[in-house]
Amino acid sequence: GRRARDEGRRDDDDARKRARTATTARDDGVVVDYREGLLDAAHVDEARARARRERAAKATSSSDERATRAAIEACRLRAISHLCMDFERVAGPHLGKRWCSAFEEWLASASEDEPLVPAGDGGGDALAKKLRAKKDASDEAVDAVVRVMMLKATECARVMRNEFRGPARSVSKEERADGVVSLRVGKTEVRLNGDHFEKLKTLYANASSKEFVENDFLFDAFAMVCRYDAAAGGQFRFSGGSQASLHGQVFDVLRDCFKVECELFASPLNCRWPMYYSKYGDVDKPFGSLGDFRACKPSGGAFEANPPFDEDVVARMAEHLFECLDAASSALTFVVVTPHWPNRPCWEKMRRSKFCSRAEVISVREHGYYEGAQHRKKSRYRLATSDTSVLFLQNESAVESNPVTDEKISLLREAFRAKRDAKK
Repeated sequence: GRRARDEGRRDDDDARKRARTATTARDDGVVVDYREGLLDAAHVDEARARARRERAAKATSSSDERATRAAIEACRLRAISHLCMDFERVAGPHLGKRWCSAFEEWLASASEDEPLVPAGDGGGDALAKKLRAKKDASDEAVDAVVRVMMLKATECARVMRNEFRGPARSVSKEERADGVVSLRVGKTEVRLNGDHFEKLKTLYANASSKEFVENDFLFDAFAMVCRYDAAAGGQFRFSGGSQASLHGQVFDVLRDCFKVECELFASPLNCRWPMYYSKYGDVDKPFGSLGDFRACKPSGGAFEANPPFDEDVVARMAEHLFECLDAASSALTFVVVTPHWPNRPCWEKMRRSKFCSRAEVISVREHGYYEGAQHRKKSRYRLATSDTSVLFLQNESAVESNPVTDEKISLLREAFRAKRDAKK
């Protein structure tokens, strides 16, 4: 115990030392400004930020719309929590200990019309694919599980509609002694760490051209956190693996070494920069989200892409990035972070493409991530569970103007290193 405390103190001392020195330089002139905190709010293109605020002003919700959205997301969180319980009972025995990851991925297959509630052939096919990945799965067992769970999903949607009783009357906030902030609408409560709550306030203020209104913010924050808590398994079994993100130091290296300025797969809870795209634009846009990654069609620049580790999602992303690179009129770079997936078509297509200027593989023992549920867990860091690849996709102009050098890669690898208090 004493040894662990001593190591913890040394970690704190090291962090304070890095904060005081602020920068790390290397022989080739590369300088990285390591910035503290969850949000690098200084990394903002003011012209783009102003345009984003103007778009947000045109789409501003009324107080009644905010209250309605909060009530709907409260119903969704409760219903998904029950669906998660059913999933463990019905599909868990066939999927093993990683059933909760399969549940998250199944929820993600839902359409935008009814987020997180799988329906139709798409929902059934997505679940069947997860079940058939197990070598001992029989067709009869797969069909039976899919049939039961799709009925449960239909029931989930019905319960959501029946429980909705109109706009929420109020939202309350409680700041607890342990630094946790709880938000409550009716009987539904969500929690997040205090510094994540403050981060949301900053994003909210940056995304709006209007005066900050506390009650509007609380309704919007409640609705957004409900959505992501539901996406992570609801309140029955909280996982959040699909929302794991890179350490802040990795983003600092990407910013200063590779000119990266925007994230393609983020959320208000895990974004490092105010410029980001995210899956759930309907609840994320009050916090500055630019929408789904497919809305990103840049003529140039540099972007980070750390998609959910689902082969279908990665394949769709790759096609979109190739289209952007073909159409770009100036230097364009995408830094893509995925598991190291040799022999899987989605990964091989990127690795072997004409745009791949470099591919790095980081051993599972040499790196870690932020927890997907970092906004509510005491331990924010997790160890990697597989080797990770970092693919640099660039057009010819970017290869010349934004080169990927050994020195920059060395800095990137160092930034990926797992934290001492990271959990498995």
